[in-house]
Amino acid sequence: MRLALAAVLLTCGLARAEADLGHIRPMPRPFAAILIHPMPRPALGPTLIRPMPRPSVMAHAPTPAVPDELPQIRPVKRPDFIKPTQKAISPSLTGSVCQSPEIKGKDLPPVKGHIKGCRVPEPVLVSEVSGVKLVPPATINCAEAMALSHWVTHGLQPAFDNTVVRLNVADSYSCRSRNNVPGNKVSVHGLGQAIDIAGFKLSDGRTLTVADDYGRQMKAAQKAGCGTFHTILGPGSDGYHENHIHFDVASHGGGDYCR
Repeated sequence: MRLALAAVLLTCGLARAEADLGHIRPMPRPFAAILIHPMPRPALGPTLIRPMPRPSVMAHAPTPAVPDELPQIRPVKRPDFIKPTQKAISPSLTGSVCQSPEIKGKDLPPVKGHIKGCRVPEPVLVSEVSGVKLVPPATINCAEAMALSHWVTHGLQPAFDNTVVRLNVADSYSCRSRNNVPGNKVSVHGLGQAIDIAGFKLSDGRTLTVADDYGRQMKAAQKAGCGTFHTILGPGSDGYHENHIHFDVASHGGGDYCR
């Protein structure tokens, strides 16, 4: 009896609970659709690349010592087959005559004198030889000019310790008889093959003349020209050359004559 009453009560309770739950309805879904927007992209600035920190071991590493003298690096020898061809640098011939840079002056037209036998086919007016001025300039041929230049370099300058800066010329080309004696043969001066030197000027300003200063140095310079010139005549030679020294390249036969 009690069990039946309990079953009835339970049935009634369940029915009421179902009736009460029938009034609970799910909430309606909103009408507007839910929109999902992507997150905005962050603004990109300049990319900074920073070096990695130096390891602590290297931070305390000792600095290698620099040697006092660096090793010498010798250039590698260039093979012969790629060596550039070196051209010899020739002194300038500007203002030169006789194809010699040591002889300065100018070419002259052929000379024919008023005396038969006086002639110079290719004369030059020489104003300087081997750095020494000729005052006045001498009219001679190239054989005489080259002999004079050689003598100045190898005979005159060594005798005067390389201090000669000027030659005082007494005579060069001159259409006349030998020693100016009437009836003599034409002088080699008339052929442009001779020059007469009366003295020298030195770098200290002094002028030495053959007439007044003919001594050891002048004699040494005169003697040094024998062989370069075929004939040299000075004081004491023949009485005609007491105030100058005569130098010529004329061939007289019988070898050189130096007095």
